[in-house]
Amino acid sequence: MSVDYPEWVAAPRTEALGAREAGSDRPRRRVGRLLTHVASARRTVDLLAALTAADLRFRYGRGPFQIVRWLFDPFALVGVYLVLVTLVLDRSGTAPGLSIACAIVPFQLVMLGVANAMGAITLRAPIITNMAFRRTLIPLSSVLTEAVAFGASLLLIALMMGVYNVAPTPAITWLPVVLTVNLVLAAGFAYPASLFALWFRELKPFALSFVRVLFFLGPGLVPLSETSESARRVLQLNPLTGLFESYRDVFLYGESVSAWNLLYPFAFGLALLMLFVPLYRREQREFAKVVG
Repeated sequence: MSVDYPEWVAAPRTEALGAREAGSDRPRRRVGRLLTHVASARRTVDLLAALTAADLRFRYGRGPFQIVRWLFDPFALVGVYLVLVTLVLDRSGTAPGLSIACAIVPFQLVMLGVANAMGAITLRAPIITNMAFRRTLIPLSSVLTEAVAFGASLLLIALMMGVYNVAPTPAITWLPVVLTVNLVLAAGFAYPASLFALWFRELKPFALSFVRVLFFLGPGLVPLSETSESARRVLQLNPLTGLFESYRDVFLYGESVSAWNLLYPFAFGLALLMLFVPLYRREQREFAKVVG
């Protein structure tokens, strides 16, 4: 025998059943969202890998001599200067060649990342005009390309450590953190550099010169500890200062890296990314018209 419940009884029971079913669907929805995010991250990684591999093939060519070029390119860029400082010039101070290498090597990642990003949109004009893909990854792929080349540049620091008989210390464990800060700062500079080269093509040499000037406005040739107190306060405003000193702490002094030397360049690079990535995302819709 069926019982007809009044509406005021049936309605809450129906709502309770609906709420129970909705609650049972929540874990499934969460898993679905998680899988969507994982698939999106995987597509991003695959696209970055493809863009970086194309850059590397363009730079180093194909065949067995890729490794040879990868190893000797850093020595061709700055090796001669380091040999001059180490073996020819009589400079005072603690391991001057190693000190300069700790500035030149991280600066190369920033400088070459900027230079690569400034030409990346024009270089990829065919796929920009004919394919739909996440163009916001172009400057980041330029930095990753330079990061691969940067791996060989670390051999210069190892060579200078051998020349001056400087042994590695437990401070080397800070290296992954310092490398992360280096990458974030390089990526931060790459996005505005890419847009600047697109908007003001004829001013690209001036932009590159400005980045080079930042090296000399920091403790590139002379460690921060050898500068005056007043100069030190000014030099610390340059985000490259903390980066250079971090490498010196790890490889030259064998000390723990100070929080300021890590946090300031990291925050500076992060601020550039937060400012220019949304602007880059907005401007990317016009890339096909500009390079087409």
